[in-house]
Amino acid sequence: MNNEAPVTRTAMDRPHPRVSVSGLCFPTATAIESIEAVARLGASTTSLTSGKVLDSGADLVAEAGRRHGVRIGTTTALLRFDLTPGADIDDQLARARSDIDQAVTVGASTVYTLTGRRVLPDWDANVCAYADAAAGVIDYATSKGIRVAVEPTNWLYADLNFVHSFHDALLLGARTGIGVCLDLFHVWTEAELLEDIRKNIEHISHVQLSDMTPGIRALPCRDVPGGGDIPLRHIVAEILDAGYEGVFDLELSGPNIDAAGHAEAAATAVAWISEVLSELGA
Repeated sequence: MNNEAPVTRTAMDRPHPRVSVSGLCFPTATAIESIEAVARLGASTTSLTSGKVLDSGADLVAEAGRRHGVRIGTTTALLRFDLTPGADIDDQLARARSDIDQAVTVGASTVYTLTGRRVLPDWDANVCAYADAAAGVIDYATSKGIRVAVEPTNWLYADLNFVHSFHDALLLGARTGIGVCLDLFHVWTEAELLEDIRKNIEHISHVQLSDMTPGIRALPCRDVPGGGDIPLRHIVAEILDAGYEGVFDLELSGPNIDAAGHAEAAATAVAWISEVLSELGA
């Protein structure tokens, strides 16, 4: 058991209570080390990958969260399936249920996932196949008080996901009952993004934030909010106006983040989004 003393928060102004810092901001850290890093920033919420929770042990991760005053609001879950007709996905289903159980243990209320690659020519056929494959696990999560969400991603992640826009995530949700983890890095260029947000805010379970480094043609190219091309303040204002009540989870990676230093970049991002949320009356 980890018996380290709780991290002492600095005397700086406390981050806004709706700021969350993803463990993905600290790529080499364990889940427990990520919680400690989040606590040093003064943030009270984090999100973690299921793999890192598994490596550290869900019970120890939950205890670290309590010790440092950091709530684990969200984890990933591998509801990512081989949708090839006839494929044996029993092991994948078992891992998905295990991830749901981990989320319960650490106190998360939501999990987010990718779908698995597109294997059928017709997009809607993949939705039907996914709905059939995932139905039991989604019901299991609901019975445990966990909301499942899909994260739409850039098409460069097509080997892992067939949902590449907020609009498509909503279509999948309509067939499966799952929500949306809205990572603005992946969806900010959509022509109808703001309108879709206004009309479907109840389906957004989690919002992730980063900026995008201008001119980079490869992933990852995330940047500290306020340092790139995404009109984050405007989009955040629209999300709040639409009635979103959840956290804004910072997810930072890329050459600019590495150059700045992971802790330093996270601290800058926490200060930026805290100021924006305060100014917007969140």
